[in-house]
Amino acid sequence: MVAFGEALVEGRTLDLVERQSLVDHIADQIKQSPGYLALYRETVSTLDRLAGRSVASLEVDERLQLIARYRLVGPPEPEGENLGPLARQIHALRMQTVPDLIRGYYGSAAGWALVGYKTFPGRCGDLTRYTRAAG
Repeated sequence: MVAFGEALVEGRTLDLVERQSLVDHIADQIKQSPGYLALYRETVSTLDRLAGRSVASLEVDERLQLIARYRLVGPPEPEGENLGPLARQIHALRMQTVPDLIRGYYGSAAGWALVGYKTFPGRCGDLTRYTRAAG
């Protein structure tokens, strides 16, 4: 799941802190909602079948190509699109797993840092910033 998430949210290998944000999100989802374990397992199985080997063994650019080839990000499949024997799994991946991982990552400190916030909401920032005159 993490290998797929890396390609999905940043298109690169994440550093340890960024990666931990993704791992924590996945672990939290599994603990809070029992259905997520089955969803994540099905996602990994589907990705492995689409790739022809373990998705975790793919280089980042190969994972990005897999995402593009099967249009795993974006709007739902157009009417009449034939997804073959994995249609249900690909649909679940597109509609459930992808949005979940994106929300989880960009709702974390790592995701907030990506858009320029140095301090995640709810955490103490630079105290001197609040104790000196503006200017």
